[in-house]
Amino acid sequence: MSNFLLVVRTHTYILLLYLASIVAVCFLFPREGKFPYEIQKGKIWGHDDLYAPFDVPLQKTQSELDKETDSLRTNFVVYYTYKTDVARQVKELYKQTFDKNWEKAEILLYKRLFLYHKGLNLLDSIYQKGILMEDDVPMLHSPSKHIVVIKNNVVEDMSKDEVFTQKLAYEAVVADINHLTNTEEREFMKDLDMNNFIQPNLILNADITTAAQTEALNKISPTKGVIPVNKKIIARGEVINDEKYTALTSLKYEFVSKLGSSGNYWQVLVGQICLVSLCFGLIYLFLMFFRKDIFRNMARTGFILLMMVLFTGLACIVVRNSYFNLYAVPFILLPVIIATFFDARTATFVFTVTTIIIGFLAPNGFEFVFLNFITGVVSIANVHTLYRRGNLFRTVLWVVGIYSFSYTALFLMQGVKFQQLEWMNYVWFGVSGLLLFAIYPSIFIFEKLFGFISNITLMELSDTNQPLLRKLAEVAPGTFQHSLQVANIAEEVIQKIGGNPLLIRTGALYHDIGKTSRPNFFIENQSGNHNPHDGLEPENSAQIIIDHIHSGADIAKKNRIPSHIIDFIRTHHGTTVVRYFYHQYQIKHPNDNIDRNKFTYPGPIPFSKEMVILMMCDSIEAASRSLKEVTQSAISDLVDNVVNFQVMEDQFDDANITYRDINIAKKIIKNRLMNIHHVRIEYPKYEK
Repeated sequence: MSNFLLVVRTHTYILLLYLASIVAVCFLFPREGKFPYEIQKGKIWGHDDLYAPFDVPLQKTQSELDKETDSLRTNFVVYYTYKTDVARQVKELYKQTFDKNWEKAEILLYKRLFLYHKGLNLLDSIYQKGILMEDDVPMLHSPSKHIVVIKNNVVEDMSKDEVFTQKLAYEAVVADINHLTNTEEREFMKDLDMNNFIQPNLILNADITTAAQTEALNKISPTKGVIPVNKKIIARGEVINDEKYTALTSLKYEFVSKLGSSGNYWQVLVGQICLVSLCFGLIYLFLMFFRKDIFRNMARTGFILLMMVLFTGLACIVVRNSYFNLYAVPFILLPVIIATFFDARTATFVFTVTTIIIGFLAPNGFEFVFLNFITGVVSIANVHTLYRRGNLFRTVLWVVGIYSFSYTALFLMQGVKFQQLEWMNYVWFGVSGLLLFAIYPSIFIFEKLFGFISNITLMELSDTNQPLLRKLAEVAPGTFQHSLQVANIAEEVIQKIGGNPLLIRTGALYHDIGKTSRPNFFIENQSGNHNPHDGLEPENSAQIIIDHIHSGADIAKKNRIPSHIIDFIRTHHGTTVVRYFYHQYQIKHPNDNIDRNKFTYPGPIPFSKEMVILMMCDSIEAASRSLKEVTQSAISDLVDNVVNFQVMEDQFDDANITYRDINIAKKIIKNRLMNIHHVRIEYPKYEK
């Protein structure tokens, strides 16, 4: 496939991603029209006098509805089912127990019938009223003085005082028995243990009770009056107090409802499509002109669009269903995550556009956009240090503090009473700040899904106690020391010219990991006078040296090192030649046509600023070890020669690095090498 067709295909896929994002956001948007005024309690009404355009039913406030609902739930009537078979079974048990105990009793026979009917009549009177289970008496917790009993499909209202609990029924039986004057008769009745005959026959009917409560709740009216047409709702300059706020929100509710049902569905939809398309078009233009590396990469572009859709969708769900306050949603996660994987400018632009889209939904659009923009910028400024746990805590405090400070400033600017401040918003700000702690698991998930790498992961990988780096230190100590020196120099350079210091440091530590396969073939790891290359042909030696690129990439892949670090392994020699063995071959075979490919690293050449700096520092640090005389002039010439040669070999052509960056890098490397190789004074010999 030609490059032109490849570019066309990539652009087509990217445009489809944008189209899918626009469709997703428009699908999530509510279809109701947008009320033309912003309503905020305590704010001064800055528009013209507002009159009711039609009869406006006054909506009850949420607190009023909650109060009615709570009152209904508190005073609910409980339904019970009367079980007729319980009394019959209890009487049968009573007869059996009575007959058994009578055989042992020494009471005159003529009293038998009296005592038998005494207990039977007592049970009859109790069961006629009804007995509730001791652990199932919700009616006792209701202020209602009645319950409803369903007996033989007949509904009967009963007073609470008419029924017994098991405890009250037993106490009534014992009290009646205690009224017997004859001691023998009283003791006989007590020995029957009347508690065994007290069983509940009023069983809670949860289904009917719940259905009755639900029906009653559904009958609660959401309105409490009507504002007649053409009546003034609020005048210009008036403060939106509780009464005015209720009237305005009622008008908004009716306005949106009538607009949504008046056939303007398609008009609203077209407007939403235009606005959302315009916002996503801004993202498209920004990436195309200022972030071409992101624009051309489907995974990166897709990630940004996905984040915008996710947070916009979350806002739509919260606003539509009113699960909780919109300020509780951790929108600050969006710029923090994007800045973690890309850069601060991209994060700021994407977050600004996303908050504008959500601002069309938010109850107070300007306030929402302002608060989130200010807080988002502050949070982005701290992203580069978030890999330190303490800084995450500080960022959370900053976010909550900026939210609260900005909100208070907006409130004070309106000049309304301090008592009208919505204190609950500060709680939502705190919730939003605390949810920032989800940044670590979020970053981990997105790293795995999209193949990104964060400073948190880089910090873990750059720990020299990592298994691969420990192995490098043990198997190839010279290479390990070389990698440390390269990492230190490269990190200092990238901090000055701009870039990711953690990325280049980690890449430098792992760039020569392939030398662990055959460490003795690299001069920094050799001890004594033995060199294994002495018995090899130059082309074979060159191949062994070149193989550390392939080996390094394979080792890194097996140990699940991210591809960003593997790119440093593959590019740190670019497509340069193994010069020493190439010259050795020329000396041994002066008349042969040399196959240069046998002595050339496989590449690719560096394609980022960090990779270029690593190539420079790697080659220069290694070459500096062969200097016979370490002087400022010698180091300066060495650095210039190495870098000029790499430029001549077109090794920097694919990277976004300027000649200014290269000159700054050369200056820093020269100074650093002078510090490393400075001449020390001669110490006196240690003698006793």
